[in-house]
Amino acid sequence: MSKRWKKVMALGLAAVLCMLPACGKANTSGTAGTEGGGSAAAEENQGAGGNEGISEDSPYRDKGFDLSKHEDVVMYAIGDRPEDMDMVLEKLNGEYLEPWLNTTLDMKFLSWSDVQTKYSLLLAGGEKVDLMYTSSWCNYNSEAGKGAFKELTPEFLQTYLPYSYEIQAPESWDQVMISGKIFAIPKNYAVFNNYNMIAVRKDLMEKHGIGEINSWDTMKEALITLAEKETQNGIYANGQRGNAEFADHVWWQHIEAEPLASGFDFMYFTHGEEKLPDWGKDVFYKYTAPECLELYMEMAELAKKNVWSPNKINDTSDAQTNFESGKTASFIWNSTIVSAGENLEKAGIGTYEIFDVTPNTKAQRGSYADDTIAIPNASKTPERAALVLDCLKGFPEVNNLVVGGIEGVHYEMTDDGKRKLGEAADRYGWGNWAWGITGKDSPQLYSDDPRSSMMDEMCTAKEYTPVASGFTFDKKNVEAELAVITSIVQEYGASFNIGLFGDETEAKYQEFIGKLEEAGLSKVMEECRVQYEAFCERKGQE
Repeated sequence: MSKRWKKVMALGLAAVLCMLPACGKANTSGTAGTEGGGSAAAEENQGAGGNEGISEDSPYRDKGFDLSKHEDVVMYAIGDRPEDMDMVLEKLNGEYLEPWLNTTLDMKFLSWSDVQTKYSLLLAGGEKVDLMYTSSWCNYNSEAGKGAFKELTPEFLQTYLPYSYEIQAPESWDQVMISGKIFAIPKNYAVFNNYNMIAVRKDLMEKHGIGEINSWDTMKEALITLAEKETQNGIYANGQRGNAEFADHVWWQHIEAEPLASGFDFMYFTHGEEKLPDWGKDVFYKYTAPECLELYMEMAELAKKNVWSPNKINDTSDAQTNFESGKTASFIWNSTIVSAGENLEKAGIGTYEIFDVTPNTKAQRGSYADDTIAIPNASKTPERAALVLDCLKGFPEVNNLVVGGIEGVHYEMTDDGKRKLGEAADRYGWGNWAWGITGKDSPQLYSDDPRSSMMDEMCTAKEYTPVASGFTFDKKNVEAELAVITSIVQEYGASFNIGLFGDETEAKYQEFIGKLEEAGLSKVMEECRVQYEAFCERKGQE
């Protein structure tokens, strides 16, 4: 992002935050005992609280916090618990949290299979939860709407995040706002996770005389050629799956369209510009746009050419694993394609190359709302929980420990400040769970292969930050309609994505659109329009 935009976003954030209501004094453990806002307020209040319970070298000393009582903070993350989690926690608590904050952190994990059924129950069931992973795709809007998450006012954020608040990307606060209020603390490291490229078996391209892939059409031609030549050898050209819309992402890049609100299907044509889109001319609902039918017709054509397995509708295999094991000749996704290609070559199966299918389309970093940490309203120690999160995010040595494990065990640092895999890397993978905590200065993985940084370099060269990236949608007024619409999309979407309807694609599409309209799509779009125009007014642009 350019310095000019950082300044604009910072000023815009300040204006928005000034309009938010201030919270009153808190009296729980960890309280600063002040009604002033910001890190500066904590500094001005030095000496208002004692230093009992914390070490002489604690960075939280003389900040006005009452840390005399020991507290246990429980944090929930999504996914599988790392094998060496207890080892990392022992070091984290023993060297940082206990001496600095008189606090112990306990990490608990909610498995992927339990997220849909147990996430809400966990927040409502009375179990101790002080910090909770949430996201635009993982219950942030819905749980905030139900009152499960504490509203985080400017005063609270600036006071109880004395170190991490100062280094937080200003635009990140905009992206987690719901109706002008903040209910979660966003990550401070956004990557190009929504920009997709394609990794293709280079050895097979050379074998069949396939040239450079630099557009949607050349990608199609390459995939069809690979299907014609390699399907008989047990290798499908691509591993497109109905429940993982790989080609879908590239298609919308191809026509220069971006999601308007993270986690929803509102989209807009960017025209390669950062300015706010015109609602009447540029904004549309993804599945009712003519371009969506065009995509589905393309999918039907590729399916007819046997580009992927005809049994994909029931396939639960992982597309990345299929590419790495040589079962497919290409893999479309974000920077994950690099590690997939490396694993392919390490296995001695073939070689790979990365291609940007949309070289003239600008790249936007993913939303900061994609990974956040909330403080549940049920937490009895929200201030102490915030201080723990501040410690995890505000100090590089602590951040690296939580995100990557123990240096010399789980990772090694090189002389040029990059990291290599340690002997025990498989027991605590870097960034495997701490998505909402990773810092922007986190050391990059060392590689002597230029392809490892190729995708990031290409995206950085054409990076832009649309003003609309700060728009968030609050679904509470149309929750019932969205629930029905989501079920309809799930009913038809997978079949469209793999071209299963064949020659009946257009007829099925019209049937699909009719059901969406009957479910109340127009009401949902009107609600989006109202909220978007309010956002534009706050931004000072119509």
